[in-house]
Amino acid sequence: MTEPTNARPVGPHPGDEPLGNPISRWLAVLTSLLLIALAGIGARDLWYNYYENESPSDSWLGQTFEFLGTFTSEILAVVIACALILLGLWLIVVSFTRRPRRFVRVNSPVSIWTRPVDIARKSTRTVHGDLGGEQVRSKATRKAVKVEVADDGSGPALQERITRSLNNELKSLANPPAVSVKMTPKPAPQQPQPAPQAPSTGTQPEPHTMEVPR
Repeated sequence: MTEPTNARPVGPHPGDEPLGNPISRWLAVLTSLLLIALAGIGARDLWYNYYENESPSDSWLGQTFEFLGTFTSEILAVVIACALILLGLWLIVVSFTRRPRRFVRVNSPVSIWTRPVDIARKSTRTVHGDLGGEQVRSKATRKAVKVEVADDGSGPALQERITRSLNNELKSLANPPAVSVKMTPKPAPQQPQPAPQAPSTGTQPEPHTMEVPR
């Protein structure tokens, strides 16, 4: 008897990729809240109809249906109908949209995933370790890392050194992102401003004396 080809390996192995929440999830939540609100309105109309002797035409749903039944504006009705059709088509497309991929797998026998924001933070820390605390800004996606570094005067040599250091640091990922390093002008040091002097009154301060008891 042969072993099935789709059998999962025994022992530590990478798990399935974690995916983000689909858009349809939040639409389902909003739709549920809307249906709950409509159910509350229906319960209110039933209460006033049976216990308060309210006429069905005076209820909230009755007034709404009466307004829709006596609606005579043709242009506005066509616009509303087209908007509802487009909304329905958009909801159909959203329901088949795949869940977003927001994580990057780390090369490991177990399932370890990281976020692009963590990759950006790691890149910033790596460059800080090489430059000794210079100004660094990093931005990362699943496929690319962009780093902005203040030029210390070495120019291309610094850019090449940072690129090589980041590539060596990110090679532990299953799919290392492309590294892009941009050199920015180094900001000029700020000159310390002199402390404000007190206005002169033209009189000499009197010396302060203290009498010591004998």
